[in-house]
Amino acid sequence: MASQAKKSTKPSSELPLRILCFGNSLTCGYPVDNPYAIRLVQKIEEAFPGRKVEYEVDGMPGDLVTTGQYIPRMRRSWATAKRPYDWTIVLGGTNDLGWGRPADEIIEGLKLAWNVPLSKGGKVLALTIPETKGKFQSITERRGEVNNAIRNYEKENFFHLDLFKELPYHDMMPQDRAKYWDMDGLHLQAAGYDLMGEKIGDSLVRILRLAEAQGTDISSVVWDAKQRKAIEDLIFEEEMGDPRLLSQGYIVVRKKDLD
Repeated sequence: MASQAKKSTKPSSELPLRILCFGNSLTCGYPVDNPYAIRLVQKIEEAFPGRKVEYEVDGMPGDLVTTGQYIPRMRRSWATAKRPYDWTIVLGGTNDLGWGRPADEIIEGLKLAWNVPLSKGGKVLALTIPETKGKFQSITERRGEVNNAIRNYEKENFFHLDLFKELPYHDMMPQDRAKYWDMDGLHLQAAGYDLMGEKIGDSLVRILRLAEAQGTDISSVVWDAKQRKAIEDLIFEEEMGDPRLLSQGYIVVRKKDLD
């Protein structure tokens, strides 16, 4: 298991924001040892100057959601944490697809993993499974089924980021593909993991800022469609904001930013 624990050194009167980055090889930054968590934390600290961030990376290359150590590792990460994580970022399923595991088993395994932090009051940002170089009908179909289940899952404190859309392989320009993707077409280069961290960081920062702007608990912000529509009607104007609500002053949020 590749596990790393880091913290920023910026002073802050707030409790540190604690993040667990959980998954497999794409989580630990294999094979270049450059986990996306590094750039993720930078994005958060850039958005919230002075906010202290603690993070841990728990990624085991080759592990399977369905039959491996995935669920026990998640339970162990939470059981041994010195303080509960605020956010658990979860990615898994690529190895299961390669080994021919059925989509419904992968989905159920992911739900079990998500439930560990959710049952303990943590928040989950689930990532859809990115594509790979290989084009196999069975894998494509099962990946689509799993990703649709992630996109459509609704539960309090559960959020998702469509990494499949944000980090393409086949639709990426050849020069960009050579820059970001490893030659095996499965893993990423250092620049690719940095890009992954930027995408995840942007998503998490949007959620945190929206919650701060509303002065409400994060669990009521985006996960429910009706609540989301009410928030859109309330604050998604061309220009709107109260500088008293944000440490950086007010922000302008567009509807498409959360789509």
